[in-house]
Amino acid sequence: MNKQYDVLVIGAGNGGLASAAWMAKEGKKVLLLEKHNLPGGCAGSIVRGRFEFELTLHELCQMGPEGTGEVRKLLDDIGTDVEWVAMNEAFHTINTHPETGFDVEMPIGVDAFVDAMEREVPGSRASMENLMEVNRMIFDAISWLASYQNDPPKAAMLLKWKDFMKMASVPADEMLRRLGVPDKAREIYESYWDYLSVDCTRVSFVVYSFMVYTYLTLKPYIAKKRSFEIVLALEQRIRDFGGEIRYNTPVKRIDIRGSIAKGVELADGTYIPCKRIISNIMPTVVFDKMVDPKEVPARDKKLCEARTLGPNGFVIYLGLDASADELGIKGYDTFVRETADTEVLFEKCKTRQSHRRIFNYSCLNRAIPDASEPGTCMIMFLLLYTADAFDDVTEENYFKIKDQIVEETIDYFEEAAKVKIRDHIEELVTASPVTLARYIGTPQGNCYGYAVDLWDGMLPRTMSGEKEDYTIKGLRFCGGHGTQMDGYSQAYLSGREVARYTLKDMEEGR
Repeated sequence: MNKQYDVLVIGAGNGGLASAAWMAKEGKKVLLLEKHNLPGGCAGSIVRGRFEFELTLHELCQMGPEGTGEVRKLLDDIGTDVEWVAMNEAFHTINTHPETGFDVEMPIGVDAFVDAMEREVPGSRASMENLMEVNRMIFDAISWLASYQNDPPKAAMLLKWKDFMKMASVPADEMLRRLGVPDKAREIYESYWDYLSVDCTRVSFVVYSFMVYTYLTLKPYIAKKRSFEIVLALEQRIRDFGGEIRYNTPVKRIDIRGSIAKGVELADGTYIPCKRIISNIMPTVVFDKMVDPKEVPARDKKLCEARTLGPNGFVIYLGLDASADELGIKGYDTFVRETADTEVLFEKCKTRQSHRRIFNYSCLNRAIPDASEPGTCMIMFLLLYTADAFDDVTEENYFKIKDQIVEETIDYFEEAAKVKIRDHIEELVTASPVTLARYIGTPQGNCYGYAVDLWDGMLPRTMSGEKEDYTIKGLRFCGGHGTQMDGYSQAYLSGREVARYTLKDMEEGR
């Protein structure tokens, strides 16, 4: 352990892997430390019987063909060897409200999306075409920002993208109403809301529409061999570039003195000095458990306290002894809700008692037909809780509560999707917020980082990330809780972004 490192990366989740790979690619001596015996965090898979379940991934955003989307460019620049599968559907959304319900499959492609919306909501075409033109402008503006690594010339930004700047602080729901999008079309368009951790009255229109437009124009992609294929590809490139990775190596303490990073202490007492540290562990955990409280700057403490934890998840994995075609399962990614009012849904997701008929499900076989053996298929259900819904659970009632959630979810799925699966369940696995809290070490099993807000969304975070992020010299943070917000794609981009900032810190001696 006498070897000198340019940077230590704590945590081999998606953000940590991307950061370590980028730093190693740039010729820096990197040591990646991971407490588990495998990399990836939530980006992995589990095997039960004859099924290999994808743990968390739905689809990657900002991909596109070679050399187009920012995530594709990042992974190509690192040189990852991954076989990709492009999706040709946007989403399937089911609203079971007795008066305003719908069951709609929306396609990829701007024109196809607008056409499908017009069929479902006659008279919506003009407003949707206008919306898509606005979305194109937003996409161009964010691409322009990315070309300056989110530090653009301010005068040019105000002159060239003034309309973009005006919309950045307007909630998605409000802006869609201003644009005259009919209520039903707006509700269908807002189906992606839980991808961004808050409802459409709280998330920036710019951020929401950028995500939708990116999916429609660049397509969502998934890895042919599941998300762990991406993890292993990144891990291999770290080693190829000369970086080191140590598993079963938990970091106990980050040594901070005088608001300056000095090194880390491992659980076995080993001390590794290093002036540059990138943490894939969220700041709330780092400052609460891994740093001397006297050394946490007041600003950093206030920033953690001002932010709200994002959602935590309850996941149900089912292996079925019949194919998706035999069962009548339609799409790959489906949202099921009892109303299309995202603000109402967000409130209902706070407790187990009110969160009973809100989830999305994915059938991997609809994207990769041979993801399981012929004559079988897999479904993953995700329920997101927007508060600590398991705070009253005890050891005695834990399994009873999990079983109840599973039963209610399957019942509602069969009712809403009109697909019978109960008699075909061969394997069933669950992961509760308690499971996630134990595995990834986040409060409440949080898997979405910090919930976004108009003051704390992607644009405020990225525009202030280099100079006004957490203020300990030599310590930066990457991952789903970072500047780019939650999600696999955003974690990769956050990893690259923080690696670039760290490289600049090293060049400028700060």
